[in-house]
Amino acid sequence: MSAYIEHVNRVRKEKEDGFASNPLSWLNLIGLFWLEEGENSFGSSPEAKISLPEFPQPISGHFLFKNGKVTLHPNAKMMLNGGEVETRPLFTDKDKQADSLEIGRLTMKIIVRGEVTLVRVWDREAEFKKGFAGFNHYPVNSKYHVTAKYLRYDPPKPTIRVEGIGTEVATFFMGQAQFSLNGVECTLEAEESGDELLFNFKDETNSETTYGGGRRLYLPVPKGDEIILDFNLNDNWPCAYTPFATCPIPPRENKLNVRIEAGEKKFKE
Repeated sequence: MSAYIEHVNRVRKEKEDGFASNPLSWLNLIGLFWLEEGENSFGSSPEAKISLPEFPQPISGHFLFKNGKVTLHPNAKMMLNGGEVETRPLFTDKDKQADSLEIGRLTMKIIVRGEVTLVRVWDREAEFKKGFAGFNHYPVNSKYHVTAKYLRYDPPKPTIRVEGIGTEVATFFMGQAQFSLNGVECTLEAEESGDELLFNFKDETNSETTYGGGRRLYLPVPKGDEIILDFNLNDNWPCAYTPFATCPIPPRENKLNVRIEAGEKKFKE
């Protein structure tokens, strides 16, 4: 048992250390802006469509959003992926790698959510990040290391993922985990997530001791008909840390009528 507790604590510590050292962590986010067709100016001026006081000039440049493509037109010194700015459509997070724009202490990237294109802005010197002292967790409890029956869907079931900002994305349920916990029979739908499965769930601790928007587990696709749900390793969606994230809402099928007193708790009371 001590080896298992050490393993869980090591995984938690690795996440905290990576979070603390990352200048583009969720706590460094200071803005999320919807792009409108045409010119979208950015700068420190209140007149800019993307307005933040951390920009170095009143109008530091603009994004031209046309026919689903975004091009950058700078008025101030900035770098694209650490080098010179190129006159081409910017890569978004739906491409292999999103372009990274650095201007002063700020970093910007273009993201796409459903039919919406947005600009996300990080501050590498964010005050909120400087106070980061780690995450809050329940003590490790082996009863929340659950072996579940896995029912694979063939074919996968189409579904719609609804995100907190109101956008919708078509996706699939790949299977269902069936298990018993604290005397309650439970099921969780497994959503497609690249090469992994996403278990996006809510339980009866939400808004009390855990984040109200639910929590998550990413797991490899099992080869057989069993899957290990280690709720000691569940963690919060980024929306638990910042209002500038775009987290999916747990599907109604994944509301558990049981308390999952394991894993990550609320970030701030």
